Amino acid sequence: MVKSIEIIALIFRSVDYLEFITEQLKSDLCKVEGWDVGIRVIANDATNAVLSALPATEMPFTIYNDPNPSEYYINRVYRCHNHGVMTSDYSNICFVNSDILFSKNWLDNLLKHHDGNNIPCCQLVESGKMPSASHGISCNFGTHPKNINYSEWDKFSQKIQRPIILEGGLLGPVIFEKERFIEAGMYPEGNIYHDGVGTCNGDVLNTSDVYFFNEILATKFGMRHITVCDSVCYHIQEGEKDE
Repeated sequence: MVKSIEIIALIFRSVDYLEFITEQLKSDLCKVEGWDVGIRVIANDATNAVLSALPATEMPFTIYNDPNPSEYYINRVYRCHNHGVMTSDYSNICFVNSDILFSKNWLDNLLKHHDGNNIPCCQLVESGKMPSASHGISCNFGTHPKNINYSEWDKFSQKIQRPIILEGGLLGPVIFEKERFIEAGMYPEGNIYHDGVGTCNGDVLNTSDVYFFNEILATKFGMRHITVCDSVCYHIQEGEKDE
């Protein structure tokens, strides 16, 4: 039986980031021997400019219109991720951001740790727009698709790859088994507040993805969140938000 995985990226308002991520998804960077790798962009309450540009990318895409379009955007992002899983024809899902730059073998190395016991995430190198969190590395290779230093990134990413895993870390790109993701209830539809999910009242007690990793997948299914240090990606940070 052929193993299958779909890489899903959300896009909402930037044609530059749409072109940036789709060119990568269509490249050899997203092919792995022995795997049927699908690729898809989901236009998440997207602007007319993005909707108009989608067909020219020659990229598989779907359009998602949230039932509550005026609700806080984070809530709508998690709902769209859940929609992506529910509408996928693949057995496994890999979520990526539109402001992610891949390195050679990132997906192959990440899949090596996708065994039903782990929640494997890439090691991120981040631009420095914001401080990097656990296991992240700050190093600027560009702050927009139009100023990425591809040659320096390629050399740096190959240099820092290490065939080890670390406990915890950042939260994506990440791989899930589709059935497990659905069985676990999928992402809570928003961050966690003292009075519930996605209410936006008071301080955030936990983000939706951290809660899903640590309180659901870890507690109920015994899974552990890991950083795969030879699966390296560059994160521009708040890409589309800066447009």
